[in-house]
Amino acid sequence: MDAPWVEKYRPNRLDQLRRGTSVDIIRAWARKWEGGVPEKRGLLIYGPPGTGKTSAAIALANEMGWDYIEFNASDIRSRSSINDTALRGSLYSTISEFSGRKKLIVLDEVDSLYERNIDGGDMGGKSAISNLLDKTMNPVILIANNIYDLKSGTTGKSIAEKCEQVEFQRYRSIQILNILKEICKNENIFCSHEKLSQIAENSNGDMRAAINDLQGYGDFTAPQERDITQNIYNIISSIIYRKDTFINLRNDIINLGEDPNNFILYLLENIYSFNSNVEDYVKALETIARADLFLGRVGRRMNYSLWGYATDLMASTVFFNLKGEKYLKFGFPSLIKKMSQLKKFRAVREDFAYRTGRYTHKSTAFMNKETLSFIYQIMNRNKEIRDNLERILGLDFDEISSLYL
Repeated sequence: MDAPWVEKYRPNRLDQLRRGTSVDIIRAWARKWEGGVPEKRGLLIYGPPGTGKTSAAIALANEMGWDYIEFNASDIRSRSSINDTALRGSLYSTISEFSGRKKLIVLDEVDSLYERNIDGGDMGGKSAISNLLDKTMNPVILIANNIYDLKSGTTGKSIAEKCEQVEFQRYRSIQILNILKEICKNENIFCSHEKLSQIAENSNGDMRAAINDLQGYGDFTAPQERDITQNIYNIISSIIYRKDTFINLRNDIINLGEDPNNFILYLLENIYSFNSNVEDYVKALETIARADLFLGRVGRRMNYSLWGYATDLMASTVFFNLKGEKYLKFGFPSLIKKMSQLKKFRAVREDFAYRTGRYTHKSTAFMNKETLSFIYQIMNRNKEIRDNLERILGLDFDEISSLYL
């Protein structure tokens, strides 16, 4: 049986969550643990179901090279059970055996705890979590759907105050739509733009529900039935040879079902060949550059409404006289070709950074940015160190030497 797509496509990097500044807050909290035990030992992530809270915790553990241990607060509701599991594990390297790495303790559904109930099942549960945040020697993440339920009592308010806090709001429909398209592409299936849009709208901002609905839909066709590349070339041809109106072209780009970040590369690659009319050519490039600015802001701010401005600008290049003196065949974007060729090298570098990061207790991102080139040079110059690192980390230096760091 195929693995559930919600697990198969669960993000393993924080950036894949598309959470903008929330990711910055999470990373900033995690970096404080590299210098010792911070003032606020806990991180509280709250928001509706399906917004990526648990995925954020897992992705953070991956990035930092931490062990990941998760407890569900609804299963360990009393003071004694929390002390016997989460607290005991947080005071030592790991619950079972020594790994030399920090351990990320995750308590899910903490808003389901109350100060006490009629059966006494929640007796002291919140107090135990508060005690955990005071004593832990390892990072702790608390996950809640409703922060107001967590803060319903004095102890709950104290828990929240002891944590850095980050809110995960519901995903926008366009964000969910984009993820669903990526899944279809990876699964080599075709689902109509209209159906994907319907799934995204009906999910009410719940990414997990949308992915489950997509997998359960099942009415897929082969991707060959729809040649997106040919449709892209048809739109670009209409722009260059001014075969259609701005409104129609704008709608065609929207209904294309292709990421605007890819379409702009097609547009730039092929307009570049038609540069006989210098003045209009320069204006067209300036317009495309403005569209690229909006696309960049989408990536930084996760505000997908800005896609509309980028689409308008790209469609508006139809107003410029870009037709060349002779017919030229349209071409595939050279940047995408080069990125595809470099995919193997990026994977080798990422693996190199991950393995050395685990050994030095640093994040993969830190190793990639700050340290990798130095280790690479040392391995090149000192065979003994190289042999030891290959043996300890399981590296293949023949692959690593191709990186030219």
